[in-house]
Amino acid sequence: MMMTSRITILTTLSLLWLAGATVVTSDATTTFNVSTIIGIDNALRTITFKTHEGQTWTLEVADPNILKKEAVAKGDQVSIEIDLTDRITKIIKLSEPSQPEPPRVKQDQFQDDLKP
Repeated sequence: MMMTSRITILTTLSLLWLAGATVVTSDATTTFNVSTIIGIDNALRTITFKTHEGQTWTLEVADPNILKKEAVAKGDQVSIEIDLTDRITKIIKLSEPSQPEPPRVKQDQFQDDLKP
């Protein structure tokens, strides 16, 4: 009789522990550390991005304020977190899009243009 009670208690504790572990797991996120934004659709609240590995994803943002808060644009390098329902929960801007440098004019070239 005593052995049966111990087994019942251990089984109950194990099941409670597993239930607690399931709750913790449900809060998990996936992070894409370096992604490039290739499109934003404000009407649909989606962002299309390309991962460092070359995969292209289009996902909905969980909160529309994410788009306003981070002010991301096409070409930005970002870190993106998604939840278990494949919605974007966090965006961190890593850099500005690269702008081409204006052509440089050599000093000698400028002086040659001034000569008659």
